[in-house]
Amino acid sequence: MGLATLGSALGPFIGVTLSLVAVRNAQTGVAATIMAISPIILIPASAIIHKERITWRAVSGAVLAVGGVAMLFLHR
Repeated sequence: MGLATLGSALGPFIGVTLSLVAVRNAQTGVAATIMAISPIILIPASAIIHKERITWRAVSGAVLAVGGVAMLFLHR
């Protein structure tokens, strides 16, 4: 229970802090695209840690989501 409490307190704190640092030091569109890659990072982690079977549907959905954010913010 202690690790869950620590993770739930530090995880969002570190995530929000780093996202604000990214927005301050980079263009907003680039920072938003970087922050949107979490599904792509979590897919291999769930396969390695939880031994889940990864489907093409999950991979294509993650790529589509990140691509959509990139197109929204990086369109000139």
